[in-house]
Order: sequence, then structure tokens, then C-alpha cells
Amino acid sequence: MMRYFFTLYMLLVVLAAEAQDYRKSIYQAYLHEKMDLWKELMKQMESELSRTSDPKLMYDLLEAEYGYTAWLISLKRKKEAGELIKCAERHMASLTDNGLEDARVYSLRGAFYGFKILLEPRKAPSLGRLAMEASELALELDPKEPQVWLEKANMEYYRPVIFGGSRRKAVLMYERAVELFESSPGDSSENWVYMNCLAGLGIAYENTRKISEAGEVYRKILSLEPSFKWVKEELYPRFREKHPGK
Repeated sequence: MMRYFFTLYMLLVVLAAEAQDYRKSIYQAYLHEKMDLWKELMKQMESELSRTSDPKLMYDLLEAEYGYTAWLISLKRKKEAGELIKCAERHMASLTDNGLEDARVYSLRGAFYGFKILLEPRKAPSLGRLAMEASELALELDPKEPQVWLEKANMEYYRPVIFGGSRRKAVLMYERAVELFESSPGDSSENWVYMNCLAGLGIAYENTRKISEAGEVYRKILSLEPSFKWVKEELYPRFREKHPGK
């Protein structure tokens, strides 16, 4: 009998450890651009979610789907991106239907509307309005949530000027997001979204002629994570080539 309880206890410990490690594993996949691993981790999370219905795990999966969708769209793999967006929409609906009025969920909802605009540009007016509404609701729910400011920055940065976008305003929002991430060690430690936010700030600085600031951000990133492949092999070398001595 005691052996049964010990075995059950150890199983629960292992499952809990696995749940906690998903975010760390995705962080490593992000740093090293191991997207096959990222995809496999999402499958594992989905499988575990079918057994537990844990809202925290569901949010972590949603966040992973957000990152993976952005990667698919960058490679113009639109069909796969569209399918993943449908999965994410189900998870967002489940979270909000179960009373999780979380600013992070609504900020990601705004981001997914942005992804849909890239897949269906003709729907940009209606989807853009929905994205803005989700972003504003997220801000109302928690104005100190870094994810909210990151998505507002992305929206401002990538929205065409003709539709009101401003890269200079986006810089201020990226700065606010970084400040909020760094105000809580739990938000910045082994968090791929934080690292992505830093990279976004560096790019925004560079493209608004804040060259010295951009160089400082890229070096900061590499001091935190020297093996961050995107910055180490692409962003910073290209920056150094264009701006020697900066």
C-alpha cells in the first residue's frame, strides 16, 4: 500500500515538473531556433491539457501558439498558420469562457487578429478594429502587464502610417514593456517573450535612427544570452556591418 502511494506521489511530482519545464524548454527552442522542438512541445502540452484542463497550462500553450504562428507567417506558411490560429482561438475562448479575464489573453487576442490581417489583407479594416478593441481592453484590465505594452508596440510599429501607425510611438511602448518585464524577475527570467521584446526594441531603435541605443540593446541581449541565435548571427552582425563602431 505504501509503495502504491509512493509511486503515485512520484508520478505527480514528475508531471508537475514537466508542466513547469514547458516554458523553459520553449525558451531554449526560441534561443536556438529549434522550431521542430517547439512544435513537439506544443503537442505535448495539448496532450496534457486534454487530461488536466489546467488554465495555466492552456495559457502557456496559447503563448507558444502565438510565437509559432508568427514564425510560420514569417516563412509564408499561411495554411499552417491559419490552422494554428484556429486552435489558438479555441484556447482563448475557453480561457475567457471560464472566467479568466486576463489582460495577457486579450493582448494575445489582439495579436492574433493582427496575424489574420497578414493572412487576409482584404479584411484589414474589420480585423484591425477588433485588434484595437482587444488591445484597449487588455490595457484597461492591467496597465502594468508587460505583454500588453509589447503587443501595443507591435501593433503601432507594424501598422502602416496611412492607418495611424508610428514607429516613434512604438519605441516608447517597447521601452515601457521592457521596463515592466524587468521590474519583476519572474517576468524576465527564461522568458522568450521578454527576449523577443528586447529584440523588437533594438530593431525599433535602429529603424528610428537611434543607432547608439540599438547597439546597446543588442549587446545587452547577448550579455544575457550569448547563444541567442537570431541576435548573434543575424541582427547584431548586420547592425555592426551597417554601423561600424556603434
